[in-house]
Amino acid sequence: MTPPGLVSGRYRIIRPLSAGGMSRVWLASDEASTAPIPPLVVVKQCTVPEGLAPPQRAVVHRWALHEAEAAARLLHPNLIHTYRVLPDRDGPWIVMEYLPSRSLQEIVEDSGALPPARVAEIGLAVLAALKAVRRAGLLHLDVKPGNVLVTADGRVVLTDFGPAVSPAGIAALARAGVVLGSPKYIAPERLFERVSDERSDLWSLGATLYHAVEGRPPFVRENTTAILRALADSLPDPPRQAGLLTPVLTGLLRRNPADRLTAAEVEVLLGKAARPQHAVARRPRRAVRRRVTALAAAGTVLITLASVAASAQGGQISGTPQAVAPLIATSDTGVTRPADFVWWVDPSGFRVALPQGWKMMSGPDGSVVFADPRGGPTLQVTRWPKRPKNLVAALLAEEQKIQLEAYRRLRIEALATPPGAIWEYTFLAAGEVSMRGLRRVIGTAGQTYQLEWRTDRAGWVDGLPRLTVVLNSFSAMGS
Repeated sequence: MTPPGLVSGRYRIIRPLSAGGMSRVWLASDEASTAPIPPLVVVKQCTVPEGLAPPQRAVVHRWALHEAEAAARLLHPNLIHTYRVLPDRDGPWIVMEYLPSRSLQEIVEDSGALPPARVAEIGLAVLAALKAVRRAGLLHLDVKPGNVLVTADGRVVLTDFGPAVSPAGIAALARAGVVLGSPKYIAPERLFERVSDERSDLWSLGATLYHAVEGRPPFVRENTTAILRALADSLPDPPRQAGLLTPVLTGLLRRNPADRLTAAEVEVLLGKAARPQHAVARRPRRAVRRRVTALAAAGTVLITLASVAASAQGGQISGTPQAVAPLIATSDTGVTRPADFVWWVDPSGFRVALPQGWKMMSGPDGSVVFADPRGGPTLQVTRWPKRPKNLVAALLAEEQKIQLEAYRRLRIEALATPPGAIWEYTFLAAGEVSMRGLRRVIGTAGQTYQLEWRTDRAGWVDGLPRLTVVLNSFSAMGS
């Protein structure tokens, strides 16, 4: 993209700073200033990534200005200062303070892993920024080393919010099946359950601090596809250099958001790990020319439902945002499905996308069961006659009646989007096959359904992308 020489008749472009799938960033001077030398600013234009279906592009474009304006209202010493948000038909322009600095990503690349005490200090600053974001009723949703800036005097600033920061904006993108984030630092519930809250930002903080103290991200794999697979069903490698930071990292990088440390608990632990006196990052191991960075090029990846589905099937998400599998719109609601799925419209009143070739059979209590004749996961859909006041309590009651060999609960908890609850568990089949199951209760169009997915544990990870498509596509007729 070639920017105009003068943005909004005021900000004169000097040179490009970075480019990514969601934005282009330039250094500029403020020509409206009366100072002898016009002050420098950073201008960023937010763009819609390629690879989205038209309804998804429309949602991202429609919310871009609103979300940028919401983030711009925040003022905190550990957050980048936004001066103005300028509307534009191609995407809003954001004018920000120019901060001579290096990103945490660059510091680690140049100097190697940082001492735990210094990382704890950086963590306290980023946590303070996240607390300010949360007090404003917003989320950041793109915390990563490339978005943490460190100045020469040691000031730490969090920059570059995700494209959706307000509850309404986040919900709108989730309904459209669009998740934006960096796979190495994104919380698993954002990918696989379309749920984002303050605990998602805390996961990303943990992944960022892990990278800073270990010199690498929590999951190191050969490509993005493998990273997504690991994120689906693995724990990060135990930290080896974290010292007093170890409880922080292990407490934040827990898959279940309910089990993660709270912000208050993190603050206490980081305070214990930090040095009493502030210190800047240690001197590089090799001589490098100091770089001045205002905003880092982020490597943010667009992850649609289709791309999550492709992740465990040999597809790969590139650094440039794009959908991996083609998306096909098939309903007036704008819902999309991967090309290798088909719609099932059930006479009982629901619609769901299923892998091609799956067959339907009648199940107990009026339920329907879908399965691949060649073997693999099964899906059972049951309509509840009425919606309980407390879904979690209802599932706990169901758990008391379950008769499965070697049953073990993984979790039972409420979920916000779509409203409902989830129950995950393991058991043995035929006395020897290790199995894993998931029950998702979804309230939609005034009706309540339970979707139960079962598969052998060896096939759980490979089946997760299909499960994600199934859950996200499910709806009652007319909803």
